Parts: sequence; structure tokens; C-alpha cells
Amino acid sequence: STAKREAQKSRTVKMLPKAKRDYIVDDRPSQRKKGSTSCNVALTKAKYENIPGTRVQSAAGGRHVRVVIQDGKSFDPSNVSGARRHLKKLAEEAAELARIHGGEARNALAKTAAEAASKASNQRPLAKAKSRKLKKERKRQHQDKSKNSVQEAS
Repeated sequence: STAKREAQKSRTVKMLPKAKRDYIVDDRPSQRKKGSTSCNVALTKAKYENIPGTRVQSAAGGRHVRVVIQDGKSFDPSNVSGARRHLKKLAEEAAELARIHGGEARNALAKTAAEAASKASNQRPLAKAKSRKLKKERKRQHQDKSKNSVQEAS
């Protein structure tokens, strides 16, 4: 029929429905994923304490996570004691494996793990000592300034 021929002649549009635009930011609570909390604070250097053998990085959802490089276990970045404890446990396990198997590769692994654990455990007291020393110096400078201002006033 003529209707069929006319329909065949006209161009038919074969389009799939398009996805919703993802560049529209919708911050309403009803539009957020359940159970996810996003952290809008940027990760900067010296925000968290440095521990040898770990790395602080951004995880899914913008959270910050401290990751142990050796095995990939993640901790909260402010959980310094937990990360140090885990590094110490890894060093002990590596030393035990080296003692049992006695291979050179295992010895090297045990040595590096032990070094990382010892650095991690020794770093904190040094940092505290440095901060105490800085505080004392600042206090002395402040006292010297106050003495000078009192002497100038009299």
C-alpha cells in the first residue's frame, strides 16, 4: 500500500535512550548513596604522621587511608599505633620465615621488614624530642623579647 511505501522512504531514527547527565551535581541528602560519606578535604603533605613502610592515599568516596606497602592492608590515617603494630607483626613473621627456611631471599625480606618496623617504632620518640626542643627555643625567644620590652620601657 501507499502508506507502507511512504513509511519505508522516510528516515527512521534508530536511537537508544541516552543516559542521564552525570555532570549535574545534586547534593540533596535524598540523592546520595546510602552508607557512603564523602570527605571533601584535600589530602596534603604533612597532614598525617609519616611512617616508613606506609603510604597515605585517597580511597573510594574521597576518604583518606593509610596503606601498608608490603601487604596492602589499610588503616585509618590517624591510627598510627595500629599501623606500627602491624608493621612490627610483619617483621616478626618475616624473621620467623627466614629462620625456618633459611633462604637468602627470605633473609633479605626479613631484614627489610625489620628495618621498616624499627624505623617506624623509633621515629615517634625522635619527633617528640624535636618538637620539645622547638617549643623550648620558642619559649626562650619569647622570654627574651619580653625582657627586652620591659627594659626598654624602664
